[in-house]
Amino acid sequence: EQVEHVILCSGRVYFDLLAHRQEQGDTETAIIRIEQLYPFPETELEAELMRYPRLSSVVWCQEEPMNQGAWYCSQHHMHRVLANISKHLRLKFAGRAGAAAPAVGHAAIHKQQQQALVADAFARGESVVVRMSGAQ
Repeated sequence: EQVEHVILCSGRVYFDLLAHRQEQGDTETAIIRIEQLYPFPETELEAELMRYPRLSSVVWCQEEPMNQGAWYCSQHHMHRVLANISKHLRLKFAGRAGAAAPAVGHAAIHKQQQQALVADAFARGESVVVRMSGAQ
């Protein structure tokens, strides 16, 4: 009943998001981990999102750059689900900027970027794309 913000994700980033939510004591954010990306579970996602009558923001969070991972091939499904629920809901993205490489290649910068994209997923304003050269 308190949930106003939903973070959608897939894979390991879920555990970073869960840890952050617990550290912050956030009771207004739900995290939905989507494990089946094809065929995309539109009906199931819509049913899950309908459980949150106070929902005002939805974000997709992924570790991969924007042009890789699930965002690139699944966002149209998520947009369609949100359009079915409300004309006011807009899907935001929290993650790394598009890049040719799947990772930055330096552990310290990766950790910095990971912290930034997790924090961005919980932000209620406009999403920020984390640059591959360092955290924004």
